Amino acid sequence: MSKLVWCLMFLMLVGMAVALTPEPAEAAAYPNVSALQAWSAESNYMSQAGYLRWMTFREQAVWLSMAEANRIVAQQTGK
Repeated sequence: MSKLVWCLMFLMLVGMAVALTPEPAEAAAYPNVSALQAWSAESNYMSQAGYLRWMTFREQAVWLSMAEANRIVAQQTGK
């Protein structure tokens, strides 16, 4: 194939990746874990971020990245 075809295919793939990238999460759209004690029975022996990820998966069938979950917990706790 010519270089032009390869370049067009590459640009199309990059465009699809950008279009399919999810929006950054807002803390209000997720369960509030700020009142939970980390590593306790109430958080199912998980960190706050881990519990948030698990609850979000159960409710929305979406796994948050750990970095995103940490950012949301920081927003919720004001840290």
